[in-house]
Amino acid sequence: MELTVTTEAMERLRTTPKALEKTIRINGELVGGCGMNVEYFLWWDEVLPDDLLLHVGSFTFVMDKETLDYIGSTQLKVDYRPQQGFRLVTPEQILAYGLQVKERWGVS
Repeated sequence: MELTVTTEAMERLRTTPKALEKTIRINGELVGGCGMNVEYFLWWDEVLPDDLLLHVGSFTFVMDKETLDYIGSTQLKVDYRPQQGFRLVTPEQILAYGLQVKERWGVS
């Protein structure tokens, strides 16, 4: 997986105190009933044994195998736009926008 983090996203991440202390998980979850869909999240998290570990600049990102399968591309870009929040973009499509980096278990 080739992960790119735009300058805008890097600058936004640097404004959060936890950015250099914690790992950022890119997570995809299959949701829905008959119309299955994948929802993506950005979490402060820990590295798990089977995670793909990606270092971009001073940041560490992780993904599990299921998320890699859901992304369906060998390239992913993390971008940030003030009106849209963080975005996950492949060469083929925008996977998600309006994302914030949150604590995984809902604790700020």
